[in-house]
Amino acid sequence: MTSSDKKDEKKNQKDGTRVFKKMCLDGKISTYIGTREFVDHVGHIDPIAAVLLIHEMDWFTENKEYKVYAEITATFRYGRDDLDVLGINFKKDLYTDAMQVYPVKGVASCTTKIQEKLLKKLGAERAFPFTFDLPAGIPSSVTLQPVKNDTSSKPCGVEYCLKTYIAKDMHEPPDRKQVVDLLIKKITHAPDTQAPQPYIESAKNFMMSPNPLHVEARLDKERYIHGEPIYVHITMGNQSTRAVKKLRLSVKQVANICLFSNAIYKCTVASVEHDLNVQPSQTIAQTFSIRPLLEDNRDKRGLALDGQIKSEDTNLASSTIALPIANREALGIVVKYIVKIELFVSMGGELKLELPFTLSHPIPEHYEEDMEPPPQPTDANADNINLELDETGAYNNTLLSAQADHDDPLIDLEAAPIPDTGASNSATNY
Repeated sequence: MTSSDKKDEKKNQKDGTRVFKKMCLDGKISTYIGTREFVDHVGHIDPIAAVLLIHEMDWFTENKEYKVYAEITATFRYGRDDLDVLGINFKKDLYTDAMQVYPVKGVASCTTKIQEKLLKKLGAERAFPFTFDLPAGIPSSVTLQPVKNDTSSKPCGVEYCLKTYIAKDMHEPPDRKQVVDLLIKKITHAPDTQAPQPYIESAKNFMMSPNPLHVEARLDKERYIHGEPIYVHITMGNQSTRAVKKLRLSVKQVANICLFSNAIYKCTVASVEHDLNVQPSQTIAQTFSIRPLLEDNRDKRGLALDGQIKSEDTNLASSTIALPIANREALGIVVKYIVKIELFVSMGGELKLELPFTLSHPIPEHYEEDMEPPPQPTDANADNINLELDETGAYNNTLLSAQADHDDPLIDLEAAPIPDTGASNSATNY
């Protein structure tokens, strides 16, 4: 693919905004949400903004005792779901919040451009926006890597679920046919401002050596993006009587499970070795690189990964960046990374140093664009919706474009209304 083709493809992706939709099994309600990733900017968290669509308004008119509620839950699963027997669940709710969406209490207002567009398309008489504002200090979505090719159960870790359901009371167990469950995930974007470069120096004396081995090490920066190489600058002054023979450089992931009691798990996610020959009274300054990648650690059980939605690809878990809170247990899994430097000298001696750093996601290019006022549509194509299958189920619609793929149908809302029947899970492009 040429560079011009890539630019055209990127432009076409920006022409629309992806919207996810899921309908309950009996077809009475659907939930629309603009994104399934919510970003923690350390100072604030993006709101969870969604829209409820009621397909059978006459049914609610006849059964006025029934209402529609929305609930957001952060759950820490610490055991396989197939072991949930005898009423014992190996999971704990770290955060939960709920609200009544229909009938509306007060005035329902839109907080995002996506909600405004959805209300315009779906009709304000049967579409109702709702928003959850998440507090600071709640955990990020983290998954512990299971055994390779094990798909028999949900993996352990922290997951978020947005649920809308029909019930007479908020605390009443709903009928499963009248529930919409949408898995979402919370990720952390490190601040734009760089912290000081990690730096460490150390000296070690050896037996029968009057002077020490002096080493200084630093990283080129403190924050790294997933997949980015890490450059380690090492300055070594060997005033001892021993020669430095080998350097081992490794990146270690440290995961602290903050549930009931702290449990710390360390895992090496990248490692390289270099042969050296630093003789006594010799000084060197050299730069080494190392790159931690999930592709090199697929077989390591218990490795902390960023939260997954179904079978989508992911990466190593981002560093936990959180404000100090009193209840540390609410953080779920705290992840940090260190670069470990090991120098091996002749006659069996060694010197070890550690440099902490932050591994995170870049701020998306479209984030600032989403903060701007919505542009006015210039042609009829601006109102097209692209529906993709998201989880299980099928979108029951016969007015699909003949040129569209099976999982990527196109439908023009100006020409055809949104179907009101058939359970579905889909992703929509505006």
